[in-house]
Amino acid sequence: MSLQINLGIAILQLRKLQGLSQERLALEADIDRRYMSDVENGKRNISLDIIERIASRLGIDVSELLRYAENVGKDALTIDSLKEWLCENDHEDTVVLESPDYLSAIVGISEEGRLIYSYDKMVEHLMTAENMDAEEAMEFIDYNTIRALPYAGEMTPIVLYDIEN
Repeated sequence: MSLQINLGIAILQLRKLQGLSQERLALEADIDRRYMSDVENGKRNISLDIIERIASRLGIDVSELLRYAENVGKDALTIDSLKEWLCENDHEDTVVLESPDYLSAIVGISEEGRLIYSYDKMVEHLMTAENMDAEEAMEFIDYNTIRALPYAGEMTPIVLYDIEN
């Protein structure tokens, strides 16, 4: 993949990890939202000025952003790489769900450093990784994960539930 595409993917991943919407990142980096969408989709060859504004809003150096972009796709997110990132960003006390890891269910991180998981993605993870049906997955999560969260301390993860219409 090209650096342009990798940069877009890197920005998207870092934005999601910080729990930012595309619109909020664009607004706070003083970039048009449609332009930001094109950047994240690898459709724009962006200037250094734009890269600097995005990196600044994401709280990292341009060199870190470019290094992250160079490694997109090379290293999948692992528990170890997640913990390393958390430590590097002063969130070493963050509780990470490890068994099962639910890495695909992480949708962001709160300002205080609590990981945010999507309940629906947790169900999807168990259905895919553990071959459970939806009911088994929900029962497993409710019994083995949700019930344990109160014992995880103040940096316990946040589990988001979709609002039903």
